[in-house]
Amino acid sequence: MAQITSHRRTIRTFALCLLQCFALCAALMFPAALGAQGMFARDTPKGAGAKTWLERKAKLPAFTPPRLADGKPNLQGRWGGSWSGDIIEETEYIDVTTPPFESWISDPADGRIPYQPWALAERDSHRANLARGWPGETGNRLFMDPQTFCLKNVPRYSQRGFELVQTPGYVVQMLGWGHYHRRIPMDARARPGSTAKFWMGVPRGRWDGDTLIVESTNFNGKMWLDSVGNFYTENARITERFRLVEANTIDYEVTIDDPAAFTRPWKMNAAIRRQGMGGGGGGGNANAKPDPYAVESWEHACHEGNFNHIKGAQDLGFKWFPGASPNP
Repeated sequence: MAQITSHRRTIRTFALCLLQCFALCAALMFPAALGAQGMFARDTPKGAGAKTWLERKAKLPAFTPPRLADGKPNLQGRWGGSWSGDIIEETEYIDVTTPPFESWISDPADGRIPYQPWALAERDSHRANLARGWPGETGNRLFMDPQTFCLKNVPRYSQRGFELVQTPGYVVQMLGWGHYHRRIPMDARARPGSTAKFWMGVPRGRWDGDTLIVESTNFNGKMWLDSVGNFYTENARITERFRLVEANTIDYEVTIDDPAAFTRPWKMNAAIRRQGMGGGGGGGNANAKPDPYAVESWEHACHEGNFNHIKGAQDLGFKWFPGASPNP
């Protein structure tokens, strides 16, 4: 009976993945025709973002996290991405794949990315050529969201969740939606030279009290922050802070510092929920039944450079995002 239940669950998971992929592809190719169908209707309530989380976090009582044998806070487990990676600034309804959401930006207070003029123009050019029904679109197609090709970056990887494992000298993250893992050294070892560039950058970790801090550099600058063209350059330094504020909630704060693209450093803030406790990755339905399968890391069939993804995007006229610079 257990095997039958597991098999049925696998089929349901596979079917859901197919439905999500179909909705995304259909929205890209036929946005007008699917305006009233798909994953999200136009009357979908606005989702909670940084503002709501900051208000709730301020009311939480002091929390002492459980400890590992070495005395460090125990952050191990499967954590669900509770923030939307479709757009990080506040938005109304965009299309069937993108419901309305509060901004995930906690600083500046207006919830907007503090772009330099050239970078804002670059971001707007991405949106104007998305072919998703965005206001002011040109009808042309330029770059497709790089995540369509199963690629990841920091901090967008956390949108779909991760499993966190603490080992002597390292913190390891096994990331959802792809065959990725992130091995974070917890010492002060030197970073590679500035010419070494990577999709996920080069991380270094340390503890500040009960907060795990991960600083990453050496990015290649070829990924977006969301599906509507927000970006940073290869010059970015990204600092993530993970702090257990409840038994099943990590306060996740990200600071993005990129003087080449932004007028000042800025922050995102979200709650990341422990999987399998009933609330799920989105932390929505507190009355949901616990899901024992959610604590497991399941391999997803999304491969870097997937040929069908690449060919399909190229057939539609989209190109790979090559990165952006104030001095191209």
